[in-house]
Amino acid sequence: MVTAADLGVLMAAIATPYDADDAVDTAAISTLVDDYVSRGVEGIYCCGSSGEGLLLTADERTAVVEAAVDAAAGRIPVVAHVGALSTREAIDLAQRAHRAGASAISMIPPIYYSYGNAAVIDHYRAVLDAVDLPLIVYNIPQFTGTEFTVDSGAELLGDPRVIGVKQTAHNMYALERMKAAFPDKAYINGFDEVFVPAIAAGARGTIGTTVGLQVELFRAARALLDAGDLAGAQRVQGRINHVIAELVAVDVFPAAKYLSGRSAEGAGSLGDCRKPFRSLSADDRARLDVLGRTLDGFLADI
Repeated sequence: MVTAADLGVLMAAIATPYDADDAVDTAAISTLVDDYVSRGVEGIYCCGSSGEGLLLTADERTAVVEAAVDAAAGRIPVVAHVGALSTREAIDLAQRAHRAGASAISMIPPIYYSYGNAAVIDHYRAVLDAVDLPLIVYNIPQFTGTEFTVDSGAELLGDPRVIGVKQTAHNMYALERMKAAFPDKAYINGFDEVFVPAIAAGARGTIGTTVGLQVELFRAARALLDAGDLAGAQRVQGRINHVIAELVAVDVFPAAKYLSGRSAEGAGSLGDCRKPFRSLSADDRARLDVLGRTLDGFLADI
């Protein structure tokens, strides 16, 4: 298990690889994790947005977590996203993650129906009561319709079993206010394009779609910030953002998955994202191959 003090790390939100039969490819997960660890990734986040968690069955999500934990072999923490439509599903996924050896769980609030804040808090507490693992609240309001702030999140942030917030939102004011009120928690950036601003606002680490693709750039930006070189860190952030802008222009999750397979030595194709994500066209792949070469240049220039 991990504590808030352990979360000031660069954590890759990994894609979920599929084989030719559209089954979860656990061997490819092992290759990805080994490659990421060798390049300096400091944590693995499974079955979140990048990992198509809500498009996987419970058994598939369990297989992903088991494979990641086995591959990490205690070298870096593995966090399992267990968010689901129902509290019963989330509890089941959390218990499976615990048995698989996850270091912590993370969870979006319940989605689709318009739940009040009390119902959302009860949902989280039911999961916390069902499993002996620390929890990272996943704040991603543009996808869920629920935003955690210092007011709406106070009951959760006051719970010692909640060790942090994955702030996948551009609201740096909300991040700073939560940190000011609950300084013992870890506030983790969730949008790669604002890594440097989020650190300035009080975040201590990051969990991101492109961390595995360009962890060397994130490490460089962090080192420059630690050295007090804000202008240098901003320049590196600009390179990170060039990659992100190109991925977004194609279709961020399928595009990042394609490049993840290209960049991880020995991983090969990770498969397409599941429907309703569209398959990448030949033109998309050609554009991403160009981006990959640009990224190689960025990494060689560090």
